[in-house]
Amino acid sequence: MVEVNVRWWAVVVVVGVIASGGFGLLLQYYQQQEEPVKEQQQQEQQTRRQSLPNIVVLVADDLGIGDLGCYGNTTINTPNIDRLAQDGVRLTHHLAAASFCTPSRAALLTARYPNRFGLVGETGTGRVIYNLASKIGLPLEEVTLATALSAANYTTAAIGKWHLGQMCGVFGRGCLGPKRHGFQYFYGLPMTLYSTITGPNSFWIFPLSDPFYQGIAGGCLASVLVILVCWWRCKCRRLITVIALVVVVLVAAVLWFLLTHYRFHTKAWWSVSPWMIQHLNCIVMQDEVVVEQPLVLEGFSQRLVDQSLEFISNHASDSRPFFLYHAFAHVHTPMFTLPSMAGRSRHGRYGDNVEEMDAGVGKILDALTRHNLDNNTIVYFVSDHGAHLEAIAPDGQRTGGYNGRFKGGKAMGGAEGGIRVPGIYRWSGHLPAGVTVDHPTSLLDMMPTLLHLAGLPPLHQLLPNLPYREVDGVSVASLLKTGTPPPPRVLLHHCLHSLHALRLAQDKKVYKMHIAGHKWHEGSTQCGWGEGTYCKCYGDTVQHYGHQPLLFDLQKDPYEDHPIPTNTTEYMEVTGMLQEYLANWRSRVPYPPSQFRSVANTILSPWLQPFRWPYTCGP
Repeated sequence: MVEVNVRWWAVVVVVGVIASGGFGLLLQYYQQQEEPVKEQQQQEQQTRRQSLPNIVVLVADDLGIGDLGCYGNTTINTPNIDRLAQDGVRLTHHLAAASFCTPSRAALLTARYPNRFGLVGETGTGRVIYNLASKIGLPLEEVTLATALSAANYTTAAIGKWHLGQMCGVFGRGCLGPKRHGFQYFYGLPMTLYSTITGPNSFWIFPLSDPFYQGIAGGCLASVLVILVCWWRCKCRRLITVIALVVVVLVAAVLWFLLTHYRFHTKAWWSVSPWMIQHLNCIVMQDEVVVEQPLVLEGFSQRLVDQSLEFISNHASDSRPFFLYHAFAHVHTPMFTLPSMAGRSRHGRYGDNVEEMDAGVGKILDALTRHNLDNNTIVYFVSDHGAHLEAIAPDGQRTGGYNGRFKGGKAMGGAEGGIRVPGIYRWSGHLPAGVTVDHPTSLLDMMPTLLHLAGLPPLHQLLPNLPYREVDGVSVASLLKTGTPPPPRVLLHHCLHSLHALRLAQDKKVYKMHIAGHKWHEGSTQCGWGEGTYCKCYGDTVQHYGHQPLLFDLQKDPYEDHPIPTNTTEYMEVTGMLQEYLANWRSRVPYPPSQFRSVANTILSPWLQPFRWPYTCGP
C-alpha cells in the first residue's frame, strides 16, 4: 500500500514538473511575442513625443499695437519682432480679454474670461493683484495651458512676470505660484513693476506737519505723562509702570506703522507705502525661493532672457518637447535699460525699452535657430493689453506707448486701443510666412489653438479626469494655416467687473456694440496725465448708453468714427441679436463676487511674506 502511494506521488511530481516546464515555455513564448509589440509601442510613443512641437510664448507688457515696425511704426526699431512677422502670421485684429495685467494674463493662460472666477476688480476695489503677501490669485481649479501641456509630457517653464498670485503660506512657505498651475520651473517677478522701485524709499517716516502724526505724538506723550504722574502720586509699583509704558509705546508703534505703511485711511485701502512696495513686492523668485530682494532693475531684462536661453539649451536635445512662457517686464513703467541701450530711440526711455525688449526677442529666436529648433517650435508673440496713454514721468517724459488710431488705451475695457494688441504666430515649415490675418482673434484662443497646432486633443479630452470646464477661446489653427475663419462668435469686453462692449464676427462682417463708454478729456481719448492715472471703469468718467447702444461696422469704420444710425434696419437687427446674446449669457454665466472685494484677502499680510534669508539688498 505504501509502495502504491509512493508511485502515485512520483507520477504527480513528474506530471507537475512537465506541466510547469510547459507553462514556463508557453509563458516565455508569449513574452517573446509581446516584446516586439511593446518595443513597437514604445518606439511609436517616443516618435510621437519627438514629433510634438516645442512651444514658446513671448508676452510683452503694456506694448501698444502702434509701437512695432511690422504694425506700421517707422520711428522705433524692432527688427527682431518684424522678422518674426515676416516668417509667420501677423494678426491685425487681435484682442486682449481685459485691459489690465492680472485679468488679461489669467485669460491668456486659461482661455476663460477672468470674470468667471472673480479675478477682476469692481467699484471701490483694486484692479490687479497689488500685494505678493495676499490670498488673491488664479484659483487652483482653473486649468492653464501649462497644466494641459504637462499632461502631454511637456517640460514647462515660466520666466519673467507672473502677477497671478503666489498663494504663500505662513512665514512665506509654499510660495509655488506658477508651479501650482502646471509650470515645473519659475524664475522672475511674482508681481509686477512699480514706479516707486526706482527711488530711495525710507522706512522711518514721521512728518510732524501731518495731523495724523501730530495726533500719534500728542497721544503718546500725554499717555506717558499720565503714567508717570500716577507712578509718582499713587506710588504704583515700578513693574506696573514699566508695563504701562511698554504698552503705550507698542500701541503708538502699531498706529505709526499702520498709518505710515498701509493706506486704510484712503480710498486705495489695498495699497501700501513705497518702502513696502519696493522691499516686499518688488522681488525676484526662483521657484519658491527669493533670490533678489529688492529687485535691481539694471540688467533685469537680460537676466530674464539669459534664463530662457539656458532653459532652451538644457532641453533642446530632450526627447520631451518643452513649453517656454517668457513674460517680459518691458515696457511697463518704470522705464529702465542698460546704459549701452539708453538714448538710442527718438522716443526717449520708452523707445529704448521697446528696442531692448526687441533685442531680447532676437536672442531667444537666435537660440532656437542655433539649436536647429525653428521647424519644430511654435512661437507666439503678444502684448497683454494696449498701451498706457496717460503714462508720463515726473520729468515730463512720455513713458506710455502708442495704439495707432484706435481710441483709448490701458484700463479701458471696451475701448479698442485698450484691447487691440499685436499678435504673431510662427511655425517655420508649417504655417505660411509673411501672411496677414484681419479676422478677429483673441488671447483667449491661445490654448485651444496651440493644442490644435501641436496635434493634441482638446482640453477636456487631454485631461478627462478633471471636471468639464467651458472655455471661451476657440482654435484659430485653420485661420492661421489656410485663412479659413472659425464659426461666427461673439466676444465680450469687460471693464473690471462691468461689461462695456460686445463684438460680433459673422461671415465677413464685424460689428462692435458699446453699452458703456468713457468720457475722455476734450480733444483726446485718455483721462489726464501721470504714471498712476487711468480712466476708471465706473463713476463720473463712464457714460452708459441705455436702450440705444452705439454700434460700429469695424470693417468699414475700424477706428469707430461714425456709429451706425439707430433708425436703420442694420442697427436694429445687429443690436437686437447682441442684446439677446447678452441676456442669455447673463442668465447662463453668473459671475462670482470679485476676489478683490475681501479686505482680508487683498491687503498685504506680513505673515505670508516670503523673504530672502539672510535678507540683503540686491542680487
